[in-house]
This record gives sequence, structure tokens and C-alpha cells, in this order.
Amino acid sequence: MPIVDDIYQTGLYQELSSKYGEIIGGAKLAHVLGYSTVAAFRKALERGTLNLPVFSVEGRSGRFALTSDVAHWLLMSRKWVRREGPQIQNRP
Repeated sequence: MPIVDDIYQTGLYQELSSKYGEIIGGAKLAHVLGYSTVAAFRKALERGTLNLPVFSVEGRSGRFALTSDVAHWLLMSRKWVRREGPQIQNRP
């Protein structure tokens, strides 16, 4: 199943768009992406480690992303963690 379909079928896009609208920016964007602070989000942008298309809006401060891109990024991150992330061992 293509990722684009996944963001709609899982309800993730609908949930994000109903809460934030079609564009998420500033502290809300940092929070949704899981950054503990806006400064940490900015640092990721500076380092180029955020694999999400973000943009500026003329006359507005901060960075913004399309809600659909955020939903896609979250879903891909989740799939990567399941596939590549650390395995949790059950202890007796």
C-alpha cells in the first residue's frame, strides 16, 4: 500500500488537519514532530537532519510544513523504527 494512501487510511492526516489545519508551523510543528523544544527543532533544521520539506511564509516568522507532509514523515518514521530501530528484549 502506498504511503500516500496510508496517511489517509490510518486517520493520521485527518486528525492532524482537524487540529492544526493544512499548514503547521512554529512551536506546534516542533511539538508534532516530537522535539522537546523549538530550539531543538531549529538545530535539526540547521544541521539538515530533518528529512521533511519545510518552508518560510512571507511576512511570517518561523518555518512551516504541509500537514500531509508531516503525516507522511510521521508514518515513515514509525515504519523505520519498526524495521530498523532498537529491538526491545523481554526480560524474565
